[in-house]
Amino acid sequence: MTKLLTVFTGGTIGSTRANGAISPDGKNSALLLELYQEKYGAADFDSAAPYTVLSENLSADNLKALRRCVEENLRKDYSGIIITHGTDTLQYTAAYLDLVLGLQAPVPVVLVSANYPLTDSRSNGLSNFAAAVDFIKTSGERGVFVSYHNTTEEYATIHRGADVLPHLPLDDCVFSLFNEPFGTVKNGVFVKNPAYAERDRADFSACELNGRVLYLRAHVGMLLPEIPGNTKAILLEGFHSGTLPTASGEFSAFCRAAKAKSIPLYLTGSQAGFEYESKQAFENLGIQVLPPMSPVAAYMMLWLK
Repeated sequence: MTKLLTVFTGGTIGSTRANGAISPDGKNSALLLELYQEKYGAADFDSAAPYTVLSENLSADNLKALRRCVEENLRKDYSGIIITHGTDTLQYTAAYLDLVLGLQAPVPVVLVSANYPLTDSRSNGLSNFAAAVDFIKTSGERGVFVSYHNTTEEYATIHRGADVLPHLPLDDCVFSLFNEPFGTVKNGVFVKNPAYAERDRADFSACELNGRVLYLRAHVGMLLPEIPGNTKAILLEGFHSGTLPTASGEFSAFCRAAKAKSIPLYLTGSQAGFEYESKQAFENLGIQVLPPMSPVAAYMMLWLK
């Protein structure tokens, strides 16, 4: 029988609704495993719980504790590790673990979450968890992944951890960069996406979360803050074609201020083929264009550099 480790960290998948609020509930850890075994049969699960939070309260200390827990258990005889997590910040943890563990993990490390608590009939938590188990059993893959069943789709999808995009507003669906997930789980078997293309993957296994990264998303009439003195890097997320308001005097002044403080500026969301006039100013403004990647992965990468 396949032996798996489930790492519980809280989130909606580990919460219950009481007194008008959704709150973490340690009893839900047992509930998830009970529901799985009732529906899918006996399974060999160990469990761990390095912390319990609603994922919107996730901190660097939580991420470091989770990394230590996963690294310790990767040295044990498990066929895979499943991490239950909140959906709000699922992408951040997935990207972080993919960057620091993805190239070293000898077995799949799969993050799962839920759109509603497990006791709610609308919840996809059990479906996400079951697909993660099936992926581990049938894929033969290694690395860090996310298993999530969008309500608009027939099957659960498997994503590379660093590929997952930020959520759309008011939408719990999970999507990969360029809408090319790693694969799907159909009728208990993993089917790899033939169109999926592996990207160059840097090794951040020797890196720790350090310093502070200022993350700004482009919008019309954007106000720009004073740059804090302890900022080590600035990440700019451009408009959909990778543009920024470079004709704005305020924006140009912001970039010059960063340069004067020797704080590097990085742009995410830009790619070849959209050569607008506004992009010609990037070099003079000191803006370094990152390769195509999820903005969340770009943020976590800079936090680790």
